[in-house]
Amino acid sequence: MKYLINRASAISPREDLDLLVKSKKKLRIKLGIDPTAPDVTLGWYAILRSLRKFQELGHTAVLILGEFTAQVGDPSGKSETRSKLNEDDIDRNSEGVLPIIKNILLDSNIEIVSNKDWLAKLSTSELVNLSSSTTLAQMLERDDFSKRYKDGNPISLMEFFYPLFQGYDSVAVKSDIEIGGHDQLWNLMLGREVQKFYGMQPQVAMTFPLLVGTDGKKKMSQSLNNYISVTDTPSNIYGKIMSIPDEVMWEYFTMLTDLTLSEIEDLKNAINDKNENPFNTKKLLGKLIVTELNGEDEANNAQLSFENLTINKNTPDEVQVFSINKTDKIHLPKILTENGITKSNSEARRLITSGSFKINDQKYTDLDVNIDQVLNKTLQLGKRNFFTFN
Repeated sequence: MKYLINRASAISPREDLDLLVKSKKKLRIKLGIDPTAPDVTLGWYAILRSLRKFQELGHTAVLILGEFTAQVGDPSGKSETRSKLNEDDIDRNSEGVLPIIKNILLDSNIEIVSNKDWLAKLSTSELVNLSSSTTLAQMLERDDFSKRYKDGNPISLMEFFYPLFQGYDSVAVKSDIEIGGHDQLWNLMLGREVQKFYGMQPQVAMTFPLLVGTDGKKKMSQSLNNYISVTDTPSNIYGKIMSIPDEVMWEYFTMLTDLTLSEIEDLKNAINDKNENPFNTKKLLGKLIVTELNGEDEANNAQLSFENLTINKNTPDEVQVFSINKTDKIHLPKILTENGITKSNSEARRLITSGSFKINDQKYTDLDVNIDQVLNKTLQLGKRNFFTFN
């Protein structure tokens, strides 16, 4: 538990957590995840990793797929009303992330549920009763709601229901502790009030720092395309970690490795004292993360590949081969996305037009290409992704 307490950004109320720990009882640890995207980022992984730490202590992980709340949209930190997702998109996203999540967590002490199983069944009378658990004044205590209200930006009643629904989830699963990113603290605390309204012992709210994305500025997000996917290749994960700003890597050490805080502080002091190059420290970070995700052999290979590409400027001996239909002219974004090289046509267009696509080490920025220009040529997208078409 010390590992989790030391890394938490907030624990409220702390004395309640101490009482739960002293009770020696098996606790129910709730984590809600809205399937708003089809992949799991290192930002998600950091929180899932914390949930697994609770499992390793013998507690029960209660993972809630927010298949109902995802339709409402979490307004946390938003300056405008969030767009709703349709059920088909949510179902596809759930199918994408669930196998990944199951692979991260222990299967011996876990409950995986969907909040549509209870929220979709609430009657009008039950919804009215739930809404009476909270006042408008309480809602406007939340920073983002308060700011939007003062600025005259619209806030829909639907958005007020999101934290109420999240709180009702805590009632439905009888959570002792709810964990989440630090931007969720207000929601988690409201969950305590909703549990009290229904006559339950209120949960402890425990939040963790949000990982900054590869841009070094905003929190890691698939919508901002500044994320690292846990399902990416080991070489790409390692390479993207090496690309983050030096000052950001300490958050990664804290949330994504088992090093103690004193060991992390020693690494930081060594750089400050000019005894160590931050480049080498970041290499250690990349190796630790890839080892945990993919094993030591893959981590060693990823490090060697990175050094060959960025330090020795070598092209890999073997590149991935994709078979494509032989037409006179092809639209690059479409062909890259169809083969899983990029996640969307828009991502492919952005990378190509920004000069990140090369044919035989020459930049190519047009979106359409003659087939003979790419067949059996060494193609490169970004710094580390090499492939060819045949």
